[in-house]
Amino acid sequence: MLSIHRFIQLLILTIISVLYAVFIYAYINDQQNKTDLIVENIRQDLSETAYAIASDMDKIQSIKGFKALINRKTANTPLIADMIIIYKQQIILTTNTSIKTLPPERDVISKFRNVTTQELMNSLKFKLKNRFYIQDKPEYFTILAYLEKHYIHNKFYQYRFNFLLFFGIIPLLILILLWVVLKRSIVIPLEKLRQYAYYQSDIPSKFKIKELESVRSSMVQTFLRLEHEKSELYKLSRTDELSGLANRNQLNERLSWLINESARSKTEFALLFVDLDNFKAVNDSLGHEVGDDLLRNVAGLIQKVLRKYDIISRIGGDEFIIVVSHYKNILELTHILERILTQLYNLQIVNTHPVRVSGSIGVAFYPKDGVDTTSLMKNADIAMYEAKKSGKNQYKFFTQELQQQVVAEIELDHELRKALKNKEFQLYYQPKIDIQTGDIIGAEALIRWLHPIKGLIPPNDFIPCADKTGFMILLGQWVLEEAIQQQLLWKNTGIYDLKISVNLSATQFLDERFDEKFQALLKNSDIDPGKLDIEITESVFMENSQKNLNSLNNIKNHNVSISLDDFGTGYSSLAYLKSLPINTLKIDKSFLDDYKTESGAIFIETIVKIAHTLQLNVVAEGVEDKAQLEYLRSINCNEYQGYYCSPPLPAIKFAHFLKNKVH
Repeated sequence: MLSIHRFIQLLILTIISVLYAVFIYAYINDQQNKTDLIVENIRQDLSETAYAIASDMDKIQSIKGFKALINRKTANTPLIADMIIIYKQQIILTTNTSIKTLPPERDVISKFRNVTTQELMNSLKFKLKNRFYIQDKPEYFTILAYLEKHYIHNKFYQYRFNFLLFFGIIPLLILILLWVVLKRSIVIPLEKLRQYAYYQSDIPSKFKIKELESVRSSMVQTFLRLEHEKSELYKLSRTDELSGLANRNQLNERLSWLINESARSKTEFALLFVDLDNFKAVNDSLGHEVGDDLLRNVAGLIQKVLRKYDIISRIGGDEFIIVVSHYKNILELTHILERILTQLYNLQIVNTHPVRVSGSIGVAFYPKDGVDTTSLMKNADIAMYEAKKSGKNQYKFFTQELQQQVVAEIELDHELRKALKNKEFQLYYQPKIDIQTGDIIGAEALIRWLHPIKGLIPPNDFIPCADKTGFMILLGQWVLEEAIQQQLLWKNTGIYDLKISVNLSATQFLDERFDEKFQALLKNSDIDPGKLDIEITESVFMENSQKNLNSLNNIKNHNVSISLDDFGTGYSSLAYLKSLPINTLKIDKSFLDDYKTESGAIFIETIVKIAHTLQLNVVAEGVEDKAQLEYLRSINCNEYQGYYCSPPLPAIKFAHFLKNKVH
């Protein structure tokens, strides 16, 4: 359907096209006719001159007698400026003594038919070859005419100017005037209204035609209101409010377009899943306002590294998606990745606070690692978690091995939840022995999984997965409840009022509801809090240190003792030993295995001396023979546990063990 604007345009263009088609045809045809006439006149003049010379010349030396003839011919013919006669490629007679050399053959016209206007204007030189006889022997000379350049050019230019003026410019001016009148009065106002209606372009100024102005005014009022509402909705639906980057909706749209484009061109691109390391610590320690400012800073830092056509989006929290395309090779891509990590790791000043964070990046490639948005983001997410697990502040590429690992973890998580529901978990107990007296003074509760098909599964095979998936929060709560019930059972049945140690994972300890659940558990059970010991590892102090310290103080305030497990294997620091409310240090088995070496013995003895200086109890793990026990006794270690006394035992067998030891 044609618009008025388009209709008038087509109409006027049609008229112009027809008129100028006729004009061009007539002009070209007339130009050629004039060219043919000029060429014919030149041919006649050259032929007449050549005939006169050939008729009267009996030898070549007599050619000079014809100089008056060619001078007269040149003077009487306005088309010809000069003539020369050539014999055996030598100029033997000329009307212009300044002509010393022959012009190149390509610049001379030797034909007199089908000569175009362009050829005539470019050359302006004609030649005619003619025969004469010397003693009945034929010879040849050539007459070359130089045309009068200004005369011919003026002749064509004057004609061209008149033709253009009367048949081209004047009709065109009339059509242009008609077009301007129609356009200004009708077409432009209607086109402005159309554009404003469809594209919400600039508001048209007032129209002179009353009916058009009424329509314009009504449209302006309506669209101004709609434009404001649309702008707000568009911004909310496609832009991340905090960082100003593309949000998930815009990311999905741009990714869908890029996937289709890459499928057509058979090219690849990389999707980067970026997650900030230890961002939660910034939020908890400095507040969410600083955390938000940090995210805005990070968005700006990443944008500095990327090209304008790369895609960057914040999809939630401290997670960013970057799409990098048009890279030459994997080396160029790794340079981009390293620049991103470097920018993130630089010290930032956020609201006067010096903040340093790092990033973990997972990379998936289209189409190798996924052909749609969901699969690419999922696989990049898998690679990102592998980067975190490998130490953070690095990037990892997605592999099929990672995929298989994730599938295995999902299946294991499903089995773990099923196992908890089907009561397949059991607690085993390993005694803690006073080194000086040999008395059993406590027991450590250790979880085991009795799988109905696979049999007994050790904790190292499922605890890491439970920690990673968050299932450890449920499982850890079950361990606490089960250990407390067992302690009360032994106490109430008169077996032994034994202190029970329960391992607390970092995942469980960092749960926001841990304090609430722990206090409710103590309140709802009849256990003496002094008979409960919580074992933690050094990893719980790596983030949220103030919150963790508060939680530990809450535990201590309930008269529950706290043991620091595997001391020396992680981020050991005398500073937190002094500040943390712990009661016991546990020496890891790996150190005791090395007690016979000088360095190993020094390390163990140093731990014991530090603990005693800080008035802490010391427990050695993994004691397997008498020699180890005697060594620990010699350095005044307080307690031990290990296979030398007893392996971890199920509750029933542990009860028999207690009875035998006591009696």
